Amino acid sequence: MANTIIGSMPYSLSKRKSNPSEKNSELKVFGSLQQRETVDLRTLAKHIREHGSSFSVGTLQGVLSDMVECTRELLKQGYSVNFEGLMRLFVTANSQGVDSAEEFMPNAHFTHINLRGDVDTEVENFLNDHPEFEYVMTRDEQAKAKRAAKAALVIETEGGGNGDGDDQTE
Repeated sequence: MANTIIGSMPYSLSKRKSNPSEKNSELKVFGSLQQRETVDLRTLAKHIREHGSSFSVGTLQGVLSDMVECTRELLKQGYSVNFEGLMRLFVTANSQGVDSAEEFMPNAHFTHINLRGDVDTEVENFLNDHPEFEYVMTRDEQAKAKRAAKAALVIETEGGGNGDGDDQTE
């Protein structure tokens, strides 16, 4: 796969135990990937359009919405759905054990249906092909920075000035 730079993956750093199961484990610095935000179907449709699709954003969004609806239906019917080059979705279930096949009642003994996925090795290879990284603050650091910025705005607002030290108006 060719090394095409598309963007960067945001990451932050944190200090954690090198072996969480050991009480006195050595602390080491680990990187954690950070999500920028979640992209909804409309935003995905706009992104596809920006790549030169001849279909409108509305048409693309409709097709993607239909794909989601049909995928849900097929999964509920016991099919797996392969999004080639991305992942295969399939369903598993947790079930309670009974003493005999005659006793098993699906609606009573299946306790939870699970959605699972196998990531296509092609997409993993793509993600691992010389990725670019961008350091960002951790979520905790971001929250502290937001609180500090809000506190600074409150102080500035409560001062009643215009920021130049001259609080008199003409």
